[in-house]
Amino acid sequence: MRFFFIRRSALCTVCLILFFAWGCSEEKLGETKSQKSKPAQHAPKKAKEKTEPASKSEFPLLNQENFQPFLSKYFEENTERKLELTTRLGTIKFKLYDETPLHTANFLMLTKRDYFNNTEFTRVVENFVVQGGNNDRESEELKRLLIGNYLIPSEMDEDLIHKKGALAMARNYEDNPDKASSAYNFYFVHGQKFNEPQLLGIERDNDIKISPAKRKIYKTVGGAPHLDGEHTVFGQIYEGLDVLDKMAAVETDKSDWPLNPLIMNIKVIDE
Repeated sequence: MRFFFIRRSALCTVCLILFFAWGCSEEKLGETKSQKSKPAQHAPKKAKEKTEPASKSEFPLLNQENFQPFLSKYFEENTERKLELTTRLGTIKFKLYDETPLHTANFLMLTKRDYFNNTEFTRVVENFVVQGGNNDRESEELKRLLIGNYLIPSEMDEDLIHKKGALAMARNYEDNPDKASSAYNFYFVHGQKFNEPQLLGIERDNDIKISPAKRKIYKTVGGAPHLDGEHTVFGQIYEGLDVLDKMAAVETDKSDWPLNPLIMNIKVIDE
């Protein structure tokens, strides 16, 4: 993993300053929406772990002012779009979309910087989502401090929907009228299949219109149609939906955290 190299005394000072700034600016998810129906913005509890020393990095510290030009350039210079996620339950292969350049570049950048490796899926809700990327372990807090604090503008596309296997970013529902995404907190849609009365109810309750083409997908493939228009979908599983089923079925505690840690590793693949 590649990060800035900072001497121990300086690292302590920098981390304290950045941690204070992060805490002041970090968005938190309100409880105005049902916890079971919306992807959570933060991990529900804190796990203890020793931090690891950082190493030198060529990346700038990203913030709300500089992240967009950086990611736009990163998208153009890094053309890989296929990734592989491995857990104790098997391997999933997924692709990132060109239609969502900032989200795609951000996820690819985090993958290449090994941000996700040896992290946990922190929220699993069967027939809904399998979510990770924002654990509160000290090592991951340090990684985020060294990468940066920023929100990604919405890149929603009507054709990129929350069907089963979709990859999307969580977001804050409070004080976020533009529906900007978290930079770290992602989820895969597990979802379920819906019949026509259920889809009519979703349209009524969420004030949305589901097209005939999308209705067919949600009836035959399944997904989470009420999230369309709320979160940016920027990828899709193309191999390993059976592994996603196994992940979604793991036993969890009352906060939806897997009782047996579901550790992930993600890497770029060349296919």
